[in-house]
Amino acid sequence: MISVIISVYNVSPYIERCINSILSQTYSDLEVIAVDDGSTDDSGSICERLAKEDPRIVVVHKLNGGNASARNAGVDVAHGEFITFVDADDYIEKDMYEVMLAEMSDPSVSIVNCGIIVTEVTGKDKVVKSNEKMVLTREEALFDFFTRKGNVSPAAWNKLYRRNLFDKGVRFNNDVIHEDTEAMPRFLDAAEKIVVIDKAFYHYIKRNNSASTSKKFSLRGYRILDSMKDYERMCRTNYLSMLPCLHHYELVTTYEMLLNWAGCVDHKRYLAQGISLKFKIVKALIKCMRWKSVRSEHADEMKGILLNTILGVRLIR
Repeated sequence: MISVIISVYNVSPYIERCINSILSQTYSDLEVIAVDDGSTDDSGSICERLAKEDPRIVVVHKLNGGNASARNAGVDVAHGEFITFVDADDYIEKDMYEVMLAEMSDPSVSIVNCGIIVTEVTGKDKVVKSNEKMVLTREEALFDFFTRKGNVSPAAWNKLYRRNLFDKGVRFNNDVIHEDTEAMPRFLDAAEKIVVIDKAFYHYIKRNNSASTSKKFSLRGYRILDSMKDYERMCRTNYLSMLPCLHHYELVTTYEMLLNWAGCVDHKRYLAQGISLKFKIVKALIKCMRWKSVRSEHADEMKGILLNTILGVRLIR
């Protein structure tokens, strides 16, 4: 059985399309867990109606706690040998799980990653996928992630997971907005092998009012940088050769956060965070400078980041 977990919060225009795309899968041994995270619209009642029509749907109602807490609540009640996630405003191709589950026939495969079809706010579609099928060790997958090669995406929802990853205690962090990105290194670290397939099955819909397109600065988004210390400890313990690319990943991620802060309409309310980000960038640059491989490969990029940070990214923008 595959347990499909949907975090549901005020998505009444989209939730039925999402659930129907799961129920119409060519692989039918499914458990659909719709976690109503304290919706104030009729999302919860729509889920309840659909559950009466198909016994594979389980509806969980909880107080609002955020996307991560809803996903974790779904994992806690899931019965499937495999677990996956779908965002309530997205939908999937009908053969997604049949194709991905076939890759799990090898018991050493812990995660299967597929490509996505991104629908921009303008309505235009863009396919993002690997050019070839890949079978990666956890070290190779972490390297792909930290170097942003794009084969192993940071998203949680375009993946099929073997349940034992969650039995090891891997969960999503509710203190951050981008809980997928924050959790992915822990999932990869707990995995044995990761299969990346060269097909796109997941439809990711961008919306103007979503967290990813918000023009306001978020402290919960800022706190994802706290995880860098955890990643560094993980690499120092198990993947020492990964430290150079991790430090570069930390630098780029922090700089992107500074750009986000500078572009937000309410950045003046968060001047302390803006100053903190600049200090974090300098610290990350110092870490990067220790590694010859990073200096030689990213010298111009690091000079640009330092210049923009010193002069002020709002002036550069």
